[in-house]
Amino acid sequence: MIDPTKQMADWNQAAVDAAMTYARAGLTTAEQLLRLNLDAARASLEQNTKATRELLSAHDPQELMALRSRLAETNMQQAAAYANSVYELVSETQSALSKMFEDGVARFSKDVTESADKLGKNAPGGDLQAAALKSTLAATSAMMESLNQASRQFAALSESAIKAAAAQMVRGATKK
Repeated sequence: MIDPTKQMADWNQAAVDAAMTYARAGLTTAEQLLRLNLDAARASLEQNTKATRELLSAHDPQELMALRSRLAETNMQQAAAYANSVYELVSETQSALSKMFEDGVARFSKDVTESADKLGKNAPGGDLQAAALKSTLAATSAMMESLNQASRQFAALSESAIKAAAAQMVRGATKK
């Protein structure tokens, strides 16, 4: 016989565990992003100090223009690398969270299916209720899979667009 109170308590505990896992993943990503920003700020400070020294040591306008062009290209490359690093970090986190969500939905679906099977065996008229529950669960699973598929396609498209934009940014700086 199914104990609905215990079943609900188990599902609630699983939801709390999932929320804590999501929170930990978010904090880990925030920590990595903060570290990335600090490293970028440090590198930018060092590069700007070096660039200022080079610009101040330029002896003629042609040398100054060549330095300016080279510095612009370097800055664009670093900006593209930074944007790519941020995108990779966010993309990895999104993939991990999606995987956790998919695993959670799969576990929940399995639990509901098992409960429906028990209901169908033990309760009068339970097979109709179990069939309805399983049908609803199958429709929900199909919808979730469609949403996950669309999310994966969007992520792949976004990655291509980010890489193309970064490459275009560097090419644009090189031409100037």
